[in-house]
Amino acid sequence: MIAPVHSLGPGERVCLWTQGCNRSCPGCISPELQPFTGSNADEQMLGEILLRTAEINACSGLTLSGGDPFAQPEALLRLLEHVRAGFADILVYTGFTLEEIRNGSCGKAGIECLGLIDVLIDGPYIDEQNTHGCVLRGSENQTIRYLNPKLAEDYETYLQKGRILETFSHNGSVVITGIQDRRELH
Repeated sequence: MIAPVHSLGPGERVCLWTQGCNRSCPGCISPELQPFTGSNADEQMLGEILLRTAEINACSGLTLSGGDPFAQPEALLRLLEHVRAGFADILVYTGFTLEEIRNGSCGKAGIECLGLIDVLIDGPYIDEQNTHGCVLRGSENQTIRYLNPKLAEDYETYLQKGRILETFSHNGSVVITGIQDRRELH
């Protein structure tokens, strides 16, 4: 978790990366987050940490990425239910498409999550389609879905800035947030 972040959505945001993804997309920016390893977090405790971090850093937005948050839909639902009231804008990245989620690929919990998310960026990452013009998206096939249409204008204004990268020092390592161009990754 990092805050405040400006490279993964408009405004001041708390960003959380989940562990676990079955897709193994070639060129994935976070291959270390693909294995379903590590201990399980208590969603209520994690939610409290997210809300407190948002308060301390004056963040009104939350971005969830991974891994793939929808790879653990029941845990995602519990987390979203706990933090929903504390964030004006919740953005979630997933390799599933909106249609797959609505059709039950992530179970009933996945469908219920959609009612708690403002913006969904969906679809698998395709390395060859990673172009500079894909602001907030890793590749051209991915779609920004405004599940809360009231936020569309804020996002459209944000998208005009182009891709943004930020660097953070964390536990002796450098962490880069944002969407990198394919040519910067390889």
